[in-house]
Amino acid sequence: MNIIYSNHLTIQETAKGRGVFAKKKFAPGETVVVGIQIEAVPERTIYSVQMDFNLHVHLDEPAILTNHSCDPNTGVRNNQFGGYDFVALGDIEAGEEITWDYETTEYESIAVSRCLCKSLSCRGKTLGFKFREQMLRDRYGDYIADYLKTQSK
Repeated sequence: MNIIYSNHLTIQETAKGRGVFAKKKFAPGETVVVGIQIEAVPERTIYSVQMDFNLHVHLDEPAILTNHSCDPNTGVRNNQFGGYDFVALGDIEAGEEITWDYETTEYESIAVSRCLCKSLSCRGKTLGFKFREQMLRDRYGDYIADYLKTQSK
């Protein structure tokens, strides 16, 4: 079952569960998904997204359905809605699944104990920014959560 969220995105079933897919081509730097905070949650869950050291939130759909990849096609940028924008890191073709690296928002990640991304650079599971800080800074630059940018380099 496909759910169309806009002229640009659709939700489809994948081996990882539901995922977000592009219905059009996106250029590098273009905002693909706008994630809006719908509620703060009292503690980290596999469905929450970390916004600060002590703040975990649920995002709206389709943002919450955007799956992890160790080689994603979007990076994150804090937005005015208490969530993240998912920004194209390179060209994204129509039909391509939209993915992001959970370690760019999670200081310690519990979401992916066995990664299914199948990328050549797959890390096997997500550990969190705390454990891969320099690699994540080098790879994503500004496309990491603002609160993680305050960590000493």
